[in-house]
This record gives sequence, C-alpha cells and structure tokens, in this order.
Amino acid sequence: FTYGSFLMIIIFVVLWFVLNKTAWGRHVYAVGDDKEAAELSGIRTNRVLLSVYTVAGVILAIGAWVSIGRVGSVSPTSFYEGNLDSITAVVIGGTSLFGGRGSIVGALFGALIVGVFSSGLSIAGLDVLWQRFALGCLIIIAVGIDQWIRKVSN
Repeated sequence: FTYGSFLMIIIFVVLWFVLNKTAWGRHVYAVGDDKEAAELSGIRTNRVLLSVYTVAGVILAIGAWVSIGRVGSVSPTSFYEGNLDSITAVVIGGTSLFGGRGSIVGALFGALIVGVFSSGLSIAGLDVLWQRFALGCLIIIAVGIDQWIRKVSN
C-alpha cells in the first residue's frame, strides 16, 4: 500500500461520515435532488453549491499532488482519461447523473470495478482505443440501468 492509498481511504471515510451523519450532507443530497424544493424548505442552496465546489476543488488539488508523485510532473493534459474513468466509477457505484442519489461507498466500489476492468483489458493486450470504447459502453449500460431504475421507482 502506498501513502496515496491510505490518503484515499481517509478521504472516503471522512466524506462518508460527513455526507451521512451531518446536516450539510443532507443538504447536499437535497440540493442535488431538487434545488428549488431545497430552497423552498429553507436551505441556502447557493452556499451549499459553493461548499460542494470548494470540497471538490480541494480533492482535485490532492489528486493533482498525488499524480505529481506518480509521474514527476503534471500538465493539463495529464490523465485526460481520468474524467471518463471517474464518471463511469460513480455511475456504476449507484450515483445518479440526475442528482439526489448515490453514496461514497458505492463510488469506491465503482472505482474498484473500473480499475479491475481497465487493468483486465490492458493485461489482455487490447488496444487503448478499444479499452476506451469498452469503458464508454460500460457507462452507457450503467446510465441505461439508472434510467430504468428511476422509471420503475416513479
């Protein structure tokens, strides 16, 4: 295990606690589900959104710091495939792209699934282009399942 692994686990535990056990976490889920309804219930939605973007920026800075240790330098084009990997991971983990539903634990398991899937395709010797295509198909399937679940639950 590396220091980055321990840092990731610490971040996941802290975010799990904050999102599940604090009023701020409930406000984040409420604003994500329906901003207007959250505003009508007395939640200061602009403050919640600003705080979420701030937390995301801090996590991004930590990720950039870890990636500097990994490759020696970072440019804006470093890890360009990370966007697709992260979106796929959270959607596979059960987070809805339309807001209001998801969990940190699900995102962790989604990241593990995407990591194993990508590593398996690399070990199999599949071309990088086809690996990205397979990951894109995976996210399309995950979004389709999410839409089907939203349709059935309503």
